[in-house]
Amino acid sequence: MKDGNVEDKFTDMSVKLARHNLEVTLRRTKEQCFRAAKEIALESLKGFKKMDDFVRAHYADEPKKISEWDKIQWQYEFPEEKPDE
Repeated sequence: MKDGNVEDKFTDMSVKLARHNLEVTLRRTKEQCFRAAKEIALESLKGFKKMDDFVRAHYADEPKKISEWDKIQWQYEFPEEKPDE
């Protein structure tokens, strides 16, 4: 095996590892942003309104998160009723 092949394989592995690390970091950051948005939304209706567009734009492709967000919205629209769990 030539040294060039070893370097190419090392470079490919390094790129794959860096890409994986970036994806994990982005997922964690996105999860932390959702938790922060929920905390803000649960503080007040004003907080909910501030975060609503952000959550709907960034989590539109995540039905579980949107469902969770809709339950928070439900609390403000119908304060005496609880949505089905």
